[in-house]
Amino acid sequence: MSLRCVCLTSALALTAGQAAAEMNFNRIASFPVVKNMAEGADTTRETSPEIIAATADGMTLVYTDSPLGMIGMVDITDPANPAPLGAMDVGGEPTSVGIVGTTAFVGVNTSESYTVPSGKLISVDIAGKVETGACDLGGQPDSVAIAPDGNFVSVAIENERDEDLNDGVLPQLPAGTLALVPLKDGALDCAGMKMASLTGLADVAPTDPEPEFVDINSLGETVVTLQENNHIAVVDKDGKVISHFSAGSVDLDGIDATDERGALVFTESQPGRLREPDAVKWVDENHFAPPTKATTRAVRVAGRSSTRTAP
Repeated sequence: MSLRCVCLTSALALTAGQAAAEMNFNRIASFPVVKNMAEGADTTRETSPEIIAATADGMTLVYTDSPLGMIGMVDITDPANPAPLGAMDVGGEPTSVGIVGTTAFVGVNTSESYTVPSGKLISVDIAGKVETGACDLGGQPDSVAIAPDGNFVSVAIENERDEDLNDGVLPQLPAGTLALVPLKDGALDCAGMKMASLTGLADVAPTDPEPEFVDINSLGETVVTLQENNHIAVVDKDGKVISHFSAGSVDLDGIDATDERGALVFTESQPGRLREPDAVKWVDENHFAPPTKATTRAVRVAGRSSTRTAP
C-alpha cells in the first residue's frame, strides 16, 4: 500500500423514515488505527486494518493489522465517536479474526518462506488482551470462520504461492488444506483438530489447492473458495467433502483490461475469463454467494449438488 496509515471506518445503517422506508448505509465515523499505538511509538509505521469482527453486543470491534503483527480493539459504544482500546502483538502476521463471546480467534501466519509455511490459531481474551490458547496449524492460515453454534472454527490453510516464482504459475507445493478446530467450553481443543484434504478436486492445479475464504452455515457445513484453482467446495463438520465444482468462466465485454495505462478505456474484452472466487457467504442453509473477480452470482447447493443459478 502507498499510504502509511489506513483509517478504520465505521458504518451504520440508518432508516430514512418508517420501517418500510429504504435502508441506507452512511459513514458516521473514522478511526485512525495509530490511536491504538503505545505512547511514544513510531506513528509513521505502515498499518493496514483488514479483517474486522464484532462482539455479540456490537460494542467492540477487533481488527487485524498485518504490517504491525497486531490485532487492535475499538470501543464503538458511541459509534460516532469510536475510542481506542489498545492493540496486542500476536507473534506473526494476523490474517483473520472471529469472535465467540469475549474471546477472539485469530489466524496467524508465521511462515519463514513460501516453501516452509507455518501458522497458528490463537485465542485471545479481548478485555485483557492476553493469549489464552494456541494450535499449531502446520501451514499458513488465511480466512477464519466460527460455526454459528460456537462448536468449532474453520481455518483456510492457503500455503499461498510465490507470485514472483515462474510468474506465479501453479502448482507450487506444499498444498493447502482446511482445518476444523473444535471448541470446548469456548476454548481451543487442538487435539481434536481435523484436516480436510482438498487435493484432486479442481481442474486447475488439482495437486495444489489454495483455500482462500471460508464460511459456515447452521448445519455445520463449511464452504471454502479455492481462488487460484477457480473452484468451490463444501465440507461437513467431520471433514468430508460433500460437494465441489468449478466456478466456471464468463465472457466480459466493455471493460478496461490493460494494467498501469494511466487511463480507463472501456473498449476491451476478455472471453472465457475464469471467475476465481474470493470471499463467500452463506445466505441460508442451501445457498451461498461468492463474489468473484469476473462477476457475482448465487449458488444453490440443493441436495448437496452443484446446481448454479444467476442472482
